[in-house]
Amino acid sequence: MTKSKRIILASTSPFRKKLLNDAGLGFEAMAPKADEKTIAGLPPSFLAAKRAEFKAIDVALHAPPDSLVIGADQVLSLDGMSFDKAETEEEARQRLRQFRGKTHTLHSAFCLVEVHHSGSCETVFETVVDVPMTMRHLSDQEIEDYLATREWEGCVGCYRAEGEGRKLFTKIGGDESAVIGLPIKPLSDAIHQFTAH
Repeated sequence: MTKSKRIILASTSPFRKKLLNDAGLGFEAMAPKADEKTIAGLPPSFLAAKRAEFKAIDVALHAPPDSLVIGADQVLSLDGMSFDKAETEEEARQRLRQFRGKTHTLHSAFCLVEVHHSGSCETVFETVVDVPMTMRHLSDQEIEDYLATREWEGCVGCYRAEGEGRKLFTKIGGDESAVIGLPIKPLSDAIHQFTAH
């Protein structure tokens, strides 16, 4: 490998792009075309990992040789149940009511897929960072006020912990970058491992 290896983020999420930019990692972004929700019925942590790999491979199949593709995904779990992004405000309302006063877990996964010089792909690294999130005993009005911010849109937990959503919690136990969309420290370490020689 050489240091000229191209790094490609298999996502166009502005939050994930900002995390990588802030970490000083040069990269380009490509949106996966396949729907990761076709992968279902797995334990939450494993589901996040498999979806991250699915997206990375989807992009790697169209990436140039000598690329390193980052796939990422988040799945949320509570009482053994997995949750994806809410599609409607009513779904977000019910989700926040279900979570209030409880601790749920955000499973933030990423993987690295290497595109070899021959064009073949290989998953070379994957991990999942689990972050416990304890939500306050929100009143119905507090939930309505938060829904009005529209921050719930496009978020697996119906909140943005880096925005107004932080006020919803009594405790966020772990890596904040993992909550935003990418566990940046383990990701940086892994990227350097596969691009430094």
